[in-house]
Amino acid sequence: MTELEEVKRGEEADRVLKNPLFIDAVDNVRESIVNSMSQSAFGDAQTHNRLVIALQLLEQIEKRLKDHIATGKMAALKTEDKFKFFK
Repeated sequence: MTELEEVKRGEEADRVLKNPLFIDAVDNVRESIVNSMSQSAFGDAQTHNRLVIALQLLEQIEKRLKDHIATGKMAALKTEDKFKFFK
């Protein structure tokens, strides 16, 4: 992937993370998972484990988007430095 593609991908990831619909969806899913965890039977380890995995997956989606943003910012700085060299 080129640096320009990384910059664009980072910008898009930033838009996604700041999108009110995405924020609302993630918050609602997280709240639903946590509520399900608190309502699951005390000895229901299988349900608890599945809910923990669901919560971890949700967090991984957010983390991956943040990683794209960081990579995009680094690529933007590299690209900026290259253009400074030619000025």
